[in-house]
Amino acid sequence: MVLSGVKILVVDDDPALRELLMDTLNSLGYRSDSAIDGIDALEKLERSKYDLMISDIKMPNIDGLALLKKVRRYYPKLPVLFITGVTSPDIIGRATPDGFLAKPFRISHMEQLIEEALNGKADQVVGSIKKVMVVDDDDLFRNMLTETLSYNDYISTAVEGGEGALKELENGMVDAVISDIKMPGMDGVALMKNIKEKYPDLPVILITGFFLEEHIEETSMADGFLRKPFDPDKIIDLLKNLTPQSILPGD
Repeated sequence: MVLSGVKILVVDDDPALRELLMDTLNSLGYRSDSAIDGIDALEKLERSKYDLMISDIKMPNIDGLALLKKVRRYYPKLPVLFITGVTSPDIIGRATPDGFLAKPFRISHMEQLIEEALNGKADQVVGSIKKVMVVDDDDLFRNMLTETLSYNDYISTAVEGGEGALKELENGMVDAVISDIKMPGMDGVALMKNIKEKYPDLPVILITGFFLEEHIEETSMADGFLRKPFDPDKIIDLLKNLTPQSILPGD
């Protein structure tokens, strides 16, 4: 169901796709405006109020990932959808949009994502887990887990280590964190303690392939724990049983 008066900003450097998106949105009953890149988008956001932004990832000047980080900082309540032909978890995992639409897209799917993003802003705390941060220094495992989450309709952010995870959390919009324990620098236990201190209601699931007796007490503080290797269904079951307490930038 289209919400009356909703205004959407479309950001894409491809004029043909930009016009197609605007025509599609207008046909669905939304009001639309366009920007040719991230710089143009930020200028328009300063001048006008929008209810949602749809952005390509690969663009000149400020790309979609950099644009999203600025939007999260200056317009934290604005939902953002990514639309792109690039589906690598390494690229998508560097940010946390409110939805991801791969090219070529179905109009029905885009309409569904828009409705979910708009409705989700009215209820950011209560509901099911949607946005998950994966923290692991193992590239193969990290990508495998983000793909598993995406397959099960989660939006995942992939980070290599604890320090990077804390930095990403400053941008907010995460419902849960899944972290390996054994990592160089800040390990998963130290990361969990930092998260619980700053974001006490944010669920943290710990995973490890090197379980030690000392981990028994440490993992008791976590909201879930799994030993590698584990059945992907187990991590999905854990997430389904968690209640999200989404953090916002500046929390």
